[in-house]
Amino acid sequence: METKKEPLSNRFAKVYGSPGEAPRVLGLFRAFWPLLVICFVTGYLLRAWFPKPVLNVSQVGVLFFLVAVAAAILLAWGDRRLGNFLKGAKGEEWVAHELAFLNSEYTVFNGLRLGGGKQNFDHIVVAPAGVFVVETKNWKGSVEFREGRLYAGGKEPSRPPLKQVKAATAELVSFLDEAGCSELPVHSVLCFLGTKLPEEIMNVNGVVVCSGKRLVDVLQETFDEPVAEPMRKQVIRELRTALEGGD
Repeated sequence: METKKEPLSNRFAKVYGSPGEAPRVLGLFRAFWPLLVICFVTGYLLRAWFPKPVLNVSQVGVLFFLVAVAAAILLAWGDRRLGNFLKGAKGEEWVAHELAFLNSEYTVFNGLRLGGGKQNFDHIVVAPAGVFVVETKNWKGSVEFREGRLYAGGKEPSRPPLKQVKAATAELVSFLDEAGCSELPVHSVLCFLGTKLPEEIMNVNGVVVCSGKRLVDVLQETFDEPVAEPMRKQVIRELRTALEGGD
């Protein structure tokens, strides 16, 4: 008698959401909004100042040349910014691919935003050891830590990733408290791709910092007592509701 085979999908983590969506959409807007503003303002001013043609051909040519130069500068600047956002999106997609091969005890949420919240979560992983907030950074070069602060290429980033992942974790903890899951441990993880780290796994001010190839090891670590399955299922329900835009 043949035994019924378990579907292959049941052996791996359940995955929800779309990785990299936020940096692609927001990146496009943030990269090129100055160009949209200058086009709108230029059109408005031309209409207000020159309701009738009062410029000769040479003056019109100079005006269009200046506008074209400004537009070219903004396009080049926007293209660089967009490239950074797209690189970040690719990093999130790579991490999401790795997370999808965790075993069936794990549930992964990609590109989640909690209702009324301020944070865009790259990844939230519900695991036997608790919930992990994973922030992904696809950076070149090296990163170092001095006195609990992160420096990339010798400079502190304008948006410090350690503060970023801590803020996201705090928002998730508040969300889970309201859902009646206050006892669930929540861990902050900062994952770097293509970046040279002092160590492949380290703890910096309560944040686990790791390389991409060691991320799965971090998620499979048993920090405390395993979280009861009913509690994990409740968290998954709450996060699915948030992903679907429910109240």
